[in-house]
Amino acid sequence: MIEVASGTHEGVVEAGGVAVLSSLTQEAGASDNCKLVAAIALVHLACTRADLAADDTCLSLLLSRLNQPEEGGWRRDSINALLRLATSSSACAEQWHRVGGVAALQALARETAEEGVERQAERCDEALASLGVRRVRRRTAA
Repeated sequence: MIEVASGTHEGVVEAGGVAVLSSLTQEAGASDNCKLVAAIALVHLACTRADLAADDTCLSLLLSRLNQPEEGGWRRDSINALLRLATSSSACAEQWHRVGGVAALQALARETAEEGVERQAERCDEALASLGVRRVRRRTAA
């Protein structure tokens, strides 16, 4: 709901939803999918609210899905959330470097370029540029 209905963001924040979602990402008894959904929701909130930021746990959870096989769309959803966060005004290059996000985005850019997924490779380049990192892949001549 948070991803689709951006009009709900203010209500979620006012109702203390950020703290609840943040605690869910760290809850030992929560399932991996529950943690991931909470992390994605936090990213969507952070992308639309300059006063919020995704914490290291949230970012690390999403990054961990990059090395997982596609399962129920979670890898794709994580990639989309990461790319959106990296290009948002709340992106913090220092945080991305600290949790290994820059290296992960560079690897994803190479992977998608090699697989011929041009639009996603371009989005990775845009995300890296937003974080102050040069492009990592060569453009092929048409």
